[in-house]
Amino acid sequence: MDKTVKTLVILFALMGVALLGYYWLNQWHTHSVEEVLQKEKEACLKKIARLEAEIKRLAEEAGLQSQSLSSKADLTPVFGADKPMLAGQDDVNCQKVTAQTVAFFQYLDSKAYLIWPGINMRAEELFEDVFDRMAANPPTNVGEMDNLYNLIRNVTHFYRILGKDRIDLIKEILSSESAVVEPAMAVMFTWMTVCDRVDSKRKEPVKLNTLYQYASFFLNTLGGRGYLLRRDSKLRMLVNYYALRVLDMANDAHLNAYGINLRPHLDYVFYDINNQKGLLYRQRYLSHLAVLKDKYE
Repeated sequence: MDKTVKTLVILFALMGVALLGYYWLNQWHTHSVEEVLQKEKEACLKKIARLEAEIKRLAEEAGLQSQSLSSKADLTPVFGADKPMLAGQDDVNCQKVTAQTVAFFQYLDSKAYLIWPGINMRAEELFEDVFDRMAANPPTNVGEMDNLYNLIRNVTHFYRILGKDRIDLIKEILSSESAVVEPAMAVMFTWMTVCDRVDSKRKEPVKLNTLYQYASFFLNTLGGRGYLLRRDSKLRMLVNYYALRVLDMANDAHLNAYGINLRPHLDYVFYDINNQKGLLYRQRYLSHLAVLKDKYE
């Protein structure tokens, strides 16, 4: 009888210890789970706060860009009633683009820039004169590093063919009209590459070959890249972007005589533009570059 009682006592004692152990283990597990969940919750709240801050920043930036694009009064004196390069506008109306180009030339004529020592031209005449000089004296795009003479000629290319007066005038216009340089480049690029044809049956723009020479110069030569490095980052990005667009057009028209590969430049320009603030048409640039990346994969 005593042996049976002892056995039962020991059995109940073991059961008590087991239950107590289970209770403490359950409490420890519950506390650990709650602690992990609390840490995860705090991490999620921090991540949500960061995301909300980023969304707010992007929304503010988008609002500023939208405000800039929707402000017709800012650009009307420069380009006329139609705002240049509306966001999402892919179809080109050459009548409007030509009117914007004419309005831009007239806007420059209304300023005092062209009253410059050694230069007495209207803006359109100056543009054609500069372009003709560039077309008649293309840079060295092959063999630039063969000798020092070729390299020096490329480094001093614009000074040699345009002269000091024209260079100084162009710098003055770029500096004084920095607010409209980006839409002006968009209008002029579209006018030269899409709307400037002798007739509607012509496959490529009249100016494409010259544009190709200078796109190659800026992207593929030491002289061209050195010239852009001396300009501000925004202008450098825009020139590189339009140079890639020109090279793509040259490929389509079988005019890429130097066989320049776009691929090494696409990621660099995409990253550069994606991290540049204050661009009016940044999403448009990135969309075009994404299309080019897919095209040349």
